[in-house]
Amino acid sequence: MFDKVVYLMRGLPSSGKSHLARRLVGDVGVLLETDQFFYHDNGDGTRSFHYSEAQLPAARQWVFEKFREALAEARSPIVVDRGNGLNEETRRFAQYAVDRGYRVELKEPDSLWWQEIKELMRGRPGTNPLLKQWALRLSEFSRETHRVPLDTIQKWMSTWRVDLTVEEILGQVR
Repeated sequence: MFDKVVYLMRGLPSSGKSHLARRLVGDVGVLLETDQFFYHDNGDGTRSFHYSEAQLPAARQWVFEKFREALAEARSPIVVDRGNGLNEETRRFAQYAVDRGYRVELKEPDSLWWQEIKELMRGRPGTNPLLKQWALRLSEFSRETHRVPLDTIQKWMSTWRVDLTVEEILGQVR
């Protein structure tokens, strides 16, 4: 029925989202991630990452514009590699895709550590000490790439919706 699909990646920093996203894209799909905005060619065949929190709104808008272009070209699959929670920005991606005849699916990492973290978040608050250990590890893992501070990861863990659905994101289920 659907041959066009958008995958919205969900997961915390360094949980394996990008690894799965690259597999989902394969050789024909489109991968969109905010980090792409911050990579710059050095002119010698190398690239460097120059993150700026002040530029984050521009980066998010840039990703959405690339997303619109990919949908206009009827590309598939399209993978939006972000945290994708219950928020207006995620709803904007999902609704835009649905309105253009795409099936939207949420995808989460298949890494063993993400499966463990997800189960711990399901069991909150009794698992908080273990979640704090994982938050520290994810923060350390992300030092090379995302540079997400420990307190930010802990905050995201405390509000994470384990069983979020596309219908909830679209506001069809309350």
